[in-house]
Amino acid sequence: MKGCAVKFLNRVFLCNMIAIIGFLFYCSTSGNAPFGGEADYVFHNGTVVTMDDNNPEADAVAVSGDKIMAVGSFASMSGIIGPGTVVYDLDGKTIIPGINETHIHVRDLGFQQYTAVNLEPARNIPDVQQLLKDRFNELDETGRLSGWEYPTTGETGAWLFGLGWTQDRLAENRMANRHELDEVSRDVPISLERIYNGIAVNTKVFELMGIDFDDPSTHPDWFTDDPDDFVAGDIIFRDAGTGLPNGVFVGSKAPLLVSATVPEQTLEQRVESLILGLKVLASMGITSVVEAGSSMGRVTRIYQEAYDSGQLPVRSIVYDGWYRGRDPGGIGDPDEIEKRLTGLGFHNMGDNMFRVRGAKSSADGGIGSRSAAVSVPYLSIPGDPLGGDNFGAYRDPEFEYRLRQFRVLSEFGWEIHTHACGDNAIRQTTDVYKILMDNIKQNDPDADLRWSIIHCYLPDEPSTSVVKDMAEYGIIAAINPANLYFEGESFLRNIGEERMARHTPYKTFLDAGIKMASGSDYPNNSPDPWIGMYSMVTRRHQISGEVHGPDQRIPLLEALKTFTINGSYLTYDDGVRGSLEAGKFADLVILDADLLNASEDELLEMSSKVLITMVGGGIVYQKLGFELR
Repeated sequence: MKGCAVKFLNRVFLCNMIAIIGFLFYCSTSGNAPFGGEADYVFHNGTVVTMDDNNPEADAVAVSGDKIMAVGSFASMSGIIGPGTVVYDLDGKTIIPGINETHIHVRDLGFQQYTAVNLEPARNIPDVQQLLKDRFNELDETGRLSGWEYPTTGETGAWLFGLGWTQDRLAENRMANRHELDEVSRDVPISLERIYNGIAVNTKVFELMGIDFDDPSTHPDWFTDDPDDFVAGDIIFRDAGTGLPNGVFVGSKAPLLVSATVPEQTLEQRVESLILGLKVLASMGITSVVEAGSSMGRVTRIYQEAYDSGQLPVRSIVYDGWYRGRDPGGIGDPDEIEKRLTGLGFHNMGDNMFRVRGAKSSADGGIGSRSAAVSVPYLSIPGDPLGGDNFGAYRDPEFEYRLRQFRVLSEFGWEIHTHACGDNAIRQTTDVYKILMDNIKQNDPDADLRWSIIHCYLPDEPSTSVVKDMAEYGIIAAINPANLYFEGESFLRNIGEERMARHTPYKTFLDAGIKMASGSDYPNNSPDPWIGMYSMVTRRHQISGEVHGPDQRIPLLEALKTFTINGSYLTYDDGVRGSLEAGKFADLVILDADLLNASEDELLEMSSKVLITMVGGGIVYQKLGFELR
């Protein structure tokens, strides 16, 4: 088995060389090649932000077929402008490479936009109730409220879904409980998913489980006492008078007590939601996504169905994730992982529009949910049964066991991407990576290992810092800067100001030469990439407006780099996209703005300035009322 890693890596190298030779042959022979023929589009008289270090800025770009034909001055392009060329005067507008979103769970975005309730705008519990009432009335009028199959009874009926809440954005610093949700509807079940590890339900959901609050004989054991298997971050919030659940559950295991009652979308609904969601992303300037976890192949199938239908609007890469069902701790033992990988029979498969590559794992929970593994305990807060003795939890605390899991992945040729938020989990993950990378490099010194640590919130704590190791081993920080903007208040409440100043240290990463690749981590945050860039430039929290760690701010161009060329680097695509260079895919965005001189506040509104999003020379989004002429 140990020789498998070398065989797989050699095969990857050979395939890459064949692809490069084929591409060069295409460029020298095709009528749509970037070195000859007539351009389909020439954009000029604007700012072209190329993300190409050898040619950082230009005032014109030409597109032919699915490739960029030329980047430079408009005068130099006179020979490729023909009668069929669309020549567009940018009039000071900006062109950037398409945004590569490197960590998202997009499959529910369309569902959230058109069926469920997006709770992100709510600032207090009355806001939550009003958003729910508005969508309830809309869905009821159109008939789309009904038709959901109840898993516990087999009946079909109405259901109201909500997504995207966190108590830290609400003035009350708590989520609406079942009594407040009952004010929206007592007869229709309501379930609201937290942005991470949490759910809130109304009384009707309990009744579908056969639970009557007034009849103790229907109460399960957990109704009055927390289960023995709860881990750090698990909380059942309870009514003060009775001690019975108030409908709000957070953590990795607590929400599972009620979530199995919630109806699931059909495959057709999920495919529709995915396609609609990807179109929303295209309207923001996103041309590729990394879906960070396949859920044992279930998510992969949704993408496959969308791809087979010819309706994928943006490039999509899915990480294989090997959680078992709804059990968030079900990483699987090494023998099970080996059986799965043997059954899959591949480690990188697909084309430039849809591909499955990279393995997604998880080392801990989250800081907002107080479940990330940290070396210094969380600050004490009401409701946490561990008080000030909460250090979070590893998914797998045994180092040797973790090493065995990841060794199987590396021997099958998979690059590894690991969710790790707390400093202890980041340290554990880095130490495992180092051992495996050293083993691979001994047999193949030129092996190109683009492994990442996802989120990587606290990588530079005094006793656990991994910054030097990440730089030395080329470990990528797959960060989610919007988390700092949207969840800053919860992070601050849980870890305090000193650690908050070191949270996701952009400048430290940059100075150390560590590549950052950015994603939104939707549905934990808005999928808008410009909010992430705003966060990197300002480090400002959404609610309070406070700035923590001002020395960790970085310039806009560096932030944009993490969303463009670095994103393509993460997925081994930097040779074909991620920057505006002749011969690369024509994935680009036209902004109705002078981006390089935009104010911080203008960044927050930049998605509304997207006029055109182009993938492979095809327009996948065009703002209503805008024409290329």
